[in-house]
Amino acid sequence: MRLADKVDMGNGDLFEMMTYLIVILISAVVMTIWLKRRGRRKRK
Repeated sequence: MRLADKVDMGNGDLFEMMTYLIVILISAVVMTIWLKRRGRRKRK
């Protein structure tokens, strides 16, 4: 059961979208850092 289903306020969907956005941003930053480090290892 999702958190948005438990909360009957209009902020439920907004909070869920913000959470997804934060998760996507964090994963994107981690992926870019990981790819840069991997690229450095291949060059040496």
